[in-house]
Amino acid sequence: MSSSPSSTEPSRSPLHELYSGRVPWQRLTSFPEPAPGPDRERGDAAVAALARLLRERVDPEEVERTGRLPEGLMAALREGGFLKLTTGPELGGLGLTPYHAFRVLEVAASRCTPVAFSLAITNGFGSGSYLPLLPEGPLKELIAERVREGIVSAGADAEAIGTANERRATTAVPVDDGKFYEITGEKVFIGNGTVADLMDVSATVREPDGREEVRLLFVDSRTDGFEALDRHEFMGLRGAEIGRLRLDRVLVPAFHLLDESEESWRMRPAERGAGPGAEAGTGAGVEAEAGAEPGFVPTDFGQLAALGRILVIGPASLALARLCLHWSREFVRGRVIDGRGLGEYEEIRRRIAETAADVYTVDTVMTWVLHAHRSGDNQPELTAAKNLTSLACWRTVDRTVSLLGGEGYETAASKAGRGAQPFPVERAFRDARALRVAGGVDFMVDRWSAEAALSTCWLTGDPPDITLLDGVPAPDGAGLSPAGREHLAFLHRQAQELAATCARLSVGRPAEEVFRQQRHTTVLGRIGTELLGMALVLARAAARARRGDPAELPLADLACATARLRLAALWPRLAEPDTAEPAFVAPAAAWLDGTGLDFLVRDVVTDLPYTASPGKDAR
Repeated sequence: MSSSPSSTEPSRSPLHELYSGRVPWQRLTSFPEPAPGPDRERGDAAVAALARLLRERVDPEEVERTGRLPEGLMAALREGGFLKLTTGPELGGLGLTPYHAFRVLEVAASRCTPVAFSLAITNGFGSGSYLPLLPEGPLKELIAERVREGIVSAGADAEAIGTANERRATTAVPVDDGKFYEITGEKVFIGNGTVADLMDVSATVREPDGREEVRLLFVDSRTDGFEALDRHEFMGLRGAEIGRLRLDRVLVPAFHLLDESEESWRMRPAERGAGPGAEAGTGAGVEAEAGAEPGFVPTDFGQLAALGRILVIGPASLALARLCLHWSREFVRGRVIDGRGLGEYEEIRRRIAETAADVYTVDTVMTWVLHAHRSGDNQPELTAAKNLTSLACWRTVDRTVSLLGGEGYETAASKAGRGAQPFPVERAFRDARALRVAGGVDFMVDRWSAEAALSTCWLTGDPPDITLLDGVPAPDGAGLSPAGREHLAFLHRQAQELAATCARLSVGRPAEEVFRQQRHTTVLGRIGTELLGMALVLARAAARARRGDPAELPLADLACATARLRLAALWPRLAEPDTAEPAFVAPAAAWLDGTGLDFLVRDVVTDLPYTASPGKDAR
C-alpha cells in the first residue's frame, strides 16, 4: 500500500519527494551551514594560498590572448597540494571536505576559469577520486602511489561518435591469456587530456566468449601507443588543456580494469543505476562539529560521478555570477544619465537585484548539495544542480553584458586601451556558455534527471497514490515573509501538479515508451529543477530568519518570483495536442529528408571556411 503523502520516506531524496507531490519542508529547513572548526580552517588556508599563487603566477588576459596557461603553473599547483584537495594527508593531500574543495575551485575560477577547470578535472574525475571505492589490491595500490607522487589526472570517455551513445568505439581486447588488455581507439574533448599522467579510459571490452561491455581501464599516458594528438580550441575556456587522444594497441595489465560495469560510473542517464546507498538517510543535517574527520567517502560510483561533474561546473558558475554582481555595482556607481545616477533607474535596479537573487540561488544550491553527502542522499540533487547553477550563471552574465553594453560591446583589452573599466564580461560570456555544455548539455541533463525521478518514483510496482495528496496542507513556512509563505504554498501546489502529471504520463506504461517522449522528460526535468531551487532558497532563508537573521528573505522572495515566471512558460510545453502526428514532425521531415524548405537558407553562403585536415575525424 502507498504511504500517506504526509509521512516521511527517508529513502527518497528531496528532489524525488517533489516529484512525488510532497515538499519535505522539515527536512530542508535543517539547512546545512559551514561550522567553525578544523575543516573550515583548512579551507580558509587553502583558499588564501591559492589566491596568492594565482595573483602572482596567472595573468588571465595573457591566458586569453595566448590560449596557454603559464609555464610552471602546474608544478606550483602540485607543490601547493591543489591537485589533491579532498585526498587525505596520508597521500599528501589537503584533506578538504567537498564544500571547502568547492571554495578553492571557486577562487581559482574567479581569477582564471581554465585553471579552475583543470583543477576540477583532477580533483573531481581524476584517478585518485576512485580510491575510497576500490577494494584492496594492486589497482588501488597503483593509483595511491601515483596520487602520492602528485599526478595530473583525467577521465577519457567522450568520442567522436557522441558520448550519448551506449556503445564505445574504443575497444579493449584481452591478450596473453587474459593477463593484459589491448586498447585501441580515439577520445575527444578530454579535460587535462594533453597533460594527464594517469587517466581512466572507457572502452568496449570484448571477451573471448563474445560478450561486450563498456568498462573503465586505467592507462598511464607514458605507455607505448598512447598519443595526445592536439588541443581543442573551445569557444570559451581558452587555455584549458582539453585534447584529443589516440590509443593504438595500448597494452595495460588486466588489473587496471575497474571492477564495475559502465552503468555504475557513467553520468547518463542521470545516474540511472544509482544504488540504494545514494538515497539513504534522513536529511542533510549540518556540517560536522569541530574536530570531525575531513574528506568524503562516496557511497557508489554514480554518486562519485555526479560529485565530479558539479565540482567542474558549480565553482565556475558561482564565481562568474559573483563577478557579474560585482561588476554591475562598479559599473553603475558614478554613472549619470540625464542628470540621474544610473542606479536610480527602476530597470537598472531590477536587473541588478535579479542578478543578486541568481547568485543567492547558486550559493544556496551548492551549499546544500555539498553538505548533503553526509547522509548519502544527494545524488539526484547533484544532477539537478548542474543546470540550476550553470543556467543561473548564464542569466547573470547575459544580463551583465547588456548592462555594461552601455559603455561598449568590447573586450577588456579594448576598453582598457581607451581608459574605460576593463571588466572582462566578453570572456565571462564565452566561459559561461561553455558551462551549459560541459558535463552534459543542459537539455540532456534535464532529460536524465526526469528519467531518474520517473524510474524511482513512478515506474515502479507501487507508485504513489496521488489521491492521497488531496487535502494535504502546505507547510506553515515559519520564518518566511508573507510573500515567502505564498511562494511556499505555490511550491506545494506545483509539486502536487508535478506528481499528477508524472502519474498521467507514466503509470501503466513501459519505461521505454515513456522515455521516447523526449519533450515530456526534458520539460519535466526543468520543472523539477526549478521547484528544487525554490524549495532550497525558501528553506535556507527561513532557517536563517528563525536564527535571527532575516536579511536573506527578500533575496529568496525575488528568486522565487523569477522562478515562477520560468515555470509559467514551461507547463504549456507539456500540453502538446495528442495527435497522431505532432506539429514538429512535418517541418522536421521536410527539412531533414527533402528540399521543400530550402528557401529558408536562401541568399546565404553555406560553404565552410575550414575543411577537415588529413588524419582528423570530420564526422
